[in-house]
Amino acid sequence: MKIILRSTDLSLIESAQIALDAHDIPTVLTDQNMTALPASASSLILVDDNDFERAAAVLRELKRTPPQPWWEGSRAPRALLWLAVLLLLAFCGWYLF
Repeated sequence: MKIILRSTDLSLIESAQIALDAHDIPTVLTDQNMTALPASASSLILVDDNDFERAAAVLRELKRTPPQPWWEGSRAPRALLWLAVLLLLAFCGWYLF
């Protein structure tokens, strides 16, 4: 039994497990509940050591998406528009009085 992946990101490990299961590569997930604790990693272990090269090739295909900056979020353009409108109204109201 070889460890193919160790991470504190449970979603990454579960995605890898799903991808490996789709390629008929059996795995075991250890310490699944420990990822909630700081600095504790879960491990994805291969059942058969002979599947290591195939599993490594499958995991290389997985792409980890980086977190998006706040300004690229779905609410950011709308929030910036509202902020601009409110500032414009506040400036016009202050200017008139």
